[in-house]
Amino acid sequence: NVYYFDGIDVTDRVTGTFGANLNTEIIQEQKVITGAIPAEYVGAPGLISNVVTKSGSNSFSGSANYFFQNSNLVAENENAPNEDFSNKDSAFTIGGPVFRDKAWFFGSYRYLNRSDDVSTLDTGEFMRTVDNTQHQGFAKVSWAATSARFINDAISANQVARCPAGA
Repeated sequence: NVYYFDGIDVTDRVTGTFGANLNTEIIQEQKVITGAIPAEYVGAPGLISNVVTKSGSNSFSGSANYFFQNSNLVAENENAPNEDFSNKDSAFTIGGPVFRDKAWFFGSYRYLNRSDDVSTLDTGEFMRTVDNTQHQGFAKVSWAATSARFINDAISANQVARCPAGA
């Protein structure tokens, strides 16, 4: 598989996987190609994933979310009834203009926390609690290279020569 992030190949060459966890709040679009691979992806052996990230605009916008789940919200684990877990996922985004019609910003922060109790398989004796916490930040600034707009209304000399008389 090959993974692209805003057009840059970010595939881990050792494992053939995506090299890092991605803050899902920054994804504007994702394109997945599994067959009839275009020539621009030379040597791609299988699936191609191309992620395009969000950008700011001329108006301010943002989002916030929070997800929570723990062992009280799911059926009891019959194989390990004393094991508890909790999962927290919160994120926010903000984007807008730096200079209207010239430069824009977008940023996001995501906090992930998963806590799991681990016990022995044979006796069910509690061993430890494993805690995994991730802080995922993302910032992007984009700008217009020029504010000039080009509109071509001119008729080429070749087109004029072919125009019928009186047109």
